[in-house]
Amino acid sequence: MESIDRIKQVQTIHGKIALLQGEIDKKKERIATAEDLLEELLQQSPPLNDRIMQGRSLTSKFELDVADMVDKITKSQKQLDKSTQASEFNGLKVQIAKFEDEKSSAEENLMLILEKIEEINKQIEDLTSRACQAKEQLDEVRVVVGDEIAEYQQEVTSLEGPLQEARDVTDPELLELFDRLFPGIGATVVVQAEGKICGGCHMSLSSQVVEKIQSKTAVVCCPICSRILC
Repeated sequence: MESIDRIKQVQTIHGKIALLQGEIDKKKERIATAEDLLEELLQQSPPLNDRIMQGRSLTSKFELDVADMVDKITKSQKQLDKSTQASEFNGLKVQIAKFEDEKSSAEENLMLILEKIEEINKQIEDLTSRACQAKEQLDEVRVVVGDEIAEYQQEVTSLEGPLQEARDVTDPELLELFDRLFPGIGATVVVQAEGKICGGCHMSLSSQVVEKIQSKTAVVCCPICSRILC
C-alpha cells in the first residue's frame, strides 16, 4: 500500500534523526560530566581555605600565648634573682615552673597547628593541580565534542526538509498514530508481520489479521501493541 510506504519513509527519517539526537545527547553528557568534575573540585577549595584562615588565627593566638609566657618567665626570673627570702624564692620557682609548663603547652599546640596548616596547604596545592587538569580537559572536550555536536546537528537540519515533505504526503490518521507511538517505541512503529507473528511485540496474530495484511486493502494494526503491520 502506498500509504504504508509513505509512513515507512516518515519512520525511516524520524529514526535517523532520533539516532543523531541520541548521539548529540551523549556528547552533551560528556561535556556535563567534565563540568561536574571541575565544579566538584572547585567546591572543595573554600572549606580548605576557611580551615587555613582558622589555623592562622589560632597560630596568632598561640604565638601571643608563648610570647606572654616568655615575658612572664623573664620577669619572674628577674624577681627570683633579686629575692632574699626563702618563701619568695620558692614561690617564684613554682611560678616559673608553671609558666614554663604553659609555654610548653602553647608551643606544642602551635606546632600542631602549623603542621596542620602545612598539610592543608598540600591538599590545596593538589586540589589546584587537579582542578587545572580538569579545566584543561573540559576545554578540550568542549572543542572536540562541540565540533562533533555541530556536525550531527547539521545532519539533523539536513533531514528536516525531507521529513516534512514525507509527512505532508502521508495520511493524517497514520501520522497521528505514528506520532503517538514513536516517542515510546522509536523507529518500530511500522513492522513486518513474520508469518503469524507481530514483528514488534512478537505476539501471535489471528488468521483474520494476517489475511487483512496480505490483502493490502487497509491499514492493519497489531491488536496487542498497536503497531502498524505490513
